Amino acid sequence: MLDHLKDIEKEPGKMKNNVIIFGGDGFCGWPTSLYLSNLGFDVTIVDNLVRRKTDIELGCDSLTPIIPIYKRLALWKERTGKNIRYENIDVSEHYHRILTLFEELNPLAVVHFAEQRAAPYSMKSSFHKRYTVNNNINATHNILAAIVESGLDIHLVHLGTTGYYGYSSVGMRIPEGYLKVKVDVDGVEKELEIMYPPSPGSI
Repeated sequence: MLDHLKDIEKEPGKMKNNVIIFGGDGFCGWPTSLYLSNLGFDVTIVDNLVRRKTDIELGCDSLTPIIPIYKRLALWKERTGKNIRYENIDVSEHYHRILTLFEELNPLAVVHFAEQRAAPYSMKSSFHKRYTVNNNINATHNILAAIVESGLDIHLVHLGTTGYYGYSSVGMRIPEGYLKVKVDVDGVEKELEIMYPPSPGSI
């Protein structure tokens, strides 16, 4: 996806220039935002900063100190002259704010990192489990629904956790996409296409 955007950047004026990074304050989202901004894209970060609140809740700090988001953005502007816009939106809750942002920016692409990323955190309690399921499923659903309702031509790149893939017990590389399988239906063998992986490590 990044190589594709680099190719587009080489031909200015042919494509839209706005890119939205959901979860852009995070471990993957922040360097992705800087990379795309440095390529010349107009980057908007959407993040509710919940990762920072989780650290406070757990009483821990990142091995690499993380300065406040507004200081991050100011330093990037100071060092490069480039602006990165920031919107504090809970993607799992504020659907109409996402839709409005899409309609305003008409982005070329959105990159979706906005998920609670650690399985152990979801196992702390019933609350943490319900929060994780609500956040991760609703955030993705809201982004997809907003793309459809906007009627805009927006590319989506979704990067989540390895929990989607599950674990192979037969020593093979886990395939991805659609697989052709044969099933017996009332004594008649039928061929179907199913999405894989079907054995995630968590909900």
